[in-house]
Amino acid sequence: MSTKFLKDTIRKIIEPLESSILSDKYFGLQKSLGYSDRLNLVCKYAQNKFNSQSSEAYPEITFLLYSKACERLLIPLVFNLLQRPEVQDGKIHVNVIVLFGIHRLKLMDSNLEELQKMRCQIQTDYFSLIRACYQPNQKLVVLCLDHRKVYRYHFWGVDTVDTLKSHGVSTLSIQHGGTRADSVEELASAASDMVLVWGKRVYREIVERYNGDPRRFHIVGNPLHDRLANIDNVQVQSQFKDHYPEVSSQLGQKHVVLLATCLHTEYRGMENEVQMYRDYIRHIYSSIDFSRTLLLVKMHPLDTLAPNLYIQAIPDENSKKSIIVIEPTVSNLDIYSLLSISELLITRASTVAEEAMLMGKNVISFDLLPDGPSKNYRHLEEYGSYTTVYANPENELKKAINYSLSEAVSEQNKNTSLIEEELTCSLDGHSTDRAVNEILTYFWHKNYQNYYENGCTC
Repeated sequence: MSTKFLKDTIRKIIEPLESSILSDKYFGLQKSLGYSDRLNLVCKYAQNKFNSQSSEAYPEITFLLYSKACERLLIPLVFNLLQRPEVQDGKIHVNVIVLFGIHRLKLMDSNLEELQKMRCQIQTDYFSLIRACYQPNQKLVVLCLDHRKVYRYHFWGVDTVDTLKSHGVSTLSIQHGGTRADSVEELASAASDMVLVWGKRVYREIVERYNGDPRRFHIVGNPLHDRLANIDNVQVQSQFKDHYPEVSSQLGQKHVVLLATCLHTEYRGMENEVQMYRDYIRHIYSSIDFSRTLLLVKMHPLDTLAPNLYIQAIPDENSKKSIIVIEPTVSNLDIYSLLSISELLITRASTVAEEAMLMGKNVISFDLLPDGPSKNYRHLEEYGSYTTVYANPENELKKAINYSLSEAVSEQNKNTSLIEEELTCSLDGHSTDRAVNEILTYFWHKNYQNYYENGCTC
């Protein structure tokens, strides 16, 4: 008997039973659990179903994490909330649910250690959500990725929110993705009762272009940007030299350019997709003067290591000496750290372009095609220091790189205050504080439609 046959047989037996037992408390998340966790959850449900519910009426905020995006955006909020007096004094209980089965999420060791220090126990099933359905008063669930517009990819979040809302449980989500045109339209379709967004541009487009209710969307800034002002580029250079001593002598002697894009997804559906990625990288390499430039290539976490297209495209040994391919496992050299020691960013269609502009860097968005993914970021040209370049004419990228690295452009006065307001509210280091303040304010004022006069808090 094959393993697949056995699993299919067990699934056909278990799923109808689960649906029957859990009834209207059945969440689609059930399918993401392993069979032992599924059985344990059903048993917990059966044991608690007929118990007195008065003990479950205490205030409770639950964070639901099931992807790396959830970890990046929600964990800073969890850490901040756990330090608030309301939580320290036991007035609010905080749950952190981490589901492995959807996107194989394993929290970073540093996050696990910090949660343990703060005595926050991770839950591996969603029983807290079921419990909230019985006593929805003073219960709030915080999550990410619940956009109806892309239900095909966000159905875990959308279905979870819909089930919670059907039982009167309040929900709140936070923006994922930047000001990319299609991302804003998707965010406008978020299923949660309240949505935290990063900057004025996204808020304005949601309200004016997509008729979003201004009472539902609130500007707080991007919690991930809180550390930008505190990055020590001297320390980053030291870490970089430790990892790559073979090029340490080039730092300070050459221009430093960062390439941060991805070699998957963005040309999906086009003929010869892999060859397009190869052509993309080769065009960039051929446009750079390596006698005066050190190129740092930050690989995307989902880029393949075998084959590694970035390495395969290196044209010769001389170029190889000035190209450093940084694999995703090099965690202490993240994108913010690398931007801090770079003069110019080359990308295609990524929020890293916005982050580079916030840090006062020049950005070139390079795309093989005018109708490629870069078209969704053309609006960033409004803020200066952002240039879109295509493969034709052939020398255009080389010209753009040389121009961006010229002293006149490097020293030009950029309107960083406007960029801050538009893209991330403020780089004051308090976006996480603002986000948690909004969570707590909404939590204590359930009738938020009357409480908020508008969604702009920044």
